[in-house]
Amino acid sequence: MSAIPAPSRSEPSLRDRLRADTQAAHEALDASFADMFADASGAQYRRFIAMNLQAHQAIEPVLSQSPLGRLGADGDHADRLEAARRDAEVLGIEPRAAAPFSLPRPDIFEAFGIAYVLEGSRLGAKYMSRAIKRDERLSGARWPTHYLEASSDARPFTWLLDRMAAEPAGEADMRRAVAAADATFRYFRMLCGDDDKRTTRA
Repeated sequence: MSAIPAPSRSEPSLRDRLRADTQAAHEALDASFADMFADASGAQYRRFIAMNLQAHQAIEPVLSQSPLGRLGADGDHADRLEAARRDAEVLGIEPRAAAPFSLPRPDIFEAFGIAYVLEGSRLGAKYMSRAIKRDERLSGARWPTHYLEASSDARPFTWLLDRMAAEPAGEADMRRAVAAADATFRYFRMLCGDDDKRTTRA
């Protein structure tokens, strides 16, 4: 009588690994804006827009020159960097050169980790945009939503997940992706720690 084979245990995908191993870093960044909607003055929202503007300025060129290339390369997706610039202009945020990103020449798996952070923010953008529009306190020029609306398109994130699933990843590859994602979360936190007085006009 032949032995019954043990059920196979599916290995975690790169997305699973990124989600699990960067959870603490993700929660730490979210905590930086936990009271954003309670601050009707818009000060935290200005900090949020300034952070995203600088992050996209620094990271988008890095990704476009990486083996991953520009996300959603078919060109039919809203330009998040331009949308952040529009919000920054409305909010009176002075253009500033972003600090250099720590991974200027990522390989494909490092690019996956970077893009996972940058594009994963789309998941909450539609909720945030709707929350602002529902709250009468948050209407007007203090809360422009061009960036959130541009970020509400989930297609580039879906494209990224499909691209990640198509690339065989070993343990060392996953570790590089996670390390790059952690570095990206740290970069966002560094940007959001800038003094609000330095990023807005008086």
